[in-house]
Amino acid sequence: MKIFTRLQTESERIMKTGLSIIVLAAALSLGRGSSNAPASPAFAKVPADSLVAHIDRYRDTGVEVEGLVVHLCGVDGRKMKLMTAGGAIVKIVPRDSSGGFDESFYKKMVRVRGIAKESRIESSYVDRMESEKALLCHIDNTPCKDSTWVSGQRESGAADSLSKRDIGRLRSTMARTGKSYVSVVTVVAERVEIVGEPPKK
Repeated sequence: MKIFTRLQTESERIMKTGLSIIVLAAALSLGRGSSNAPASPAFAKVPADSLVAHIDRYRDTGVEVEGLVVHLCGVDGRKMKLMTAGGAIVKIVPRDSSGGFDESFYKKMVRVRGIAKESRIESSYVDRMESEKALLCHIDNTPCKDSTWVSGQRESGAADSLSKRDIGRLRSTMARTGKSYVSVVTVVAERVEIVGEPPKK
């Protein structure tokens, strides 16, 4: 009987120890899971001209850049044209595609935090736009969505020359860089804030 009691006590101790180990393992697992939860990306401060010149290095990473907003899309406000200190262009779009940018950003120096992206305009696309005599958006060189403006240019007879100018610009860029594409650098913005007025000329 004493042996049975001792065995029963030993069995209960082992079960309690085992249960404690299971609880501890679960707690550690939960703790580990919370520490591995996706964190918001870090934003590396990058001169906007460096972002454009070295987009291969920054693609799909968090960046913080500054520049002058020289155009805000008049159709839906979902694209901004940011000019760098060296005159390069960065396309800015909101992370939430259902909203647009505030008009107060226009002609202001802004700081943008977001994810850097790159799209490429291939020579075959340029050929197609040339054959269609398309009027291109001067932010990202896609066909312009401002139907009122496009209609006005066609009615005035200026559309063909504008199309030729834009196609020529794309071909010149490819010739200058020696590449068969033109890179369009975009920041998908999580935050945009005004930091000042444009520099005095």
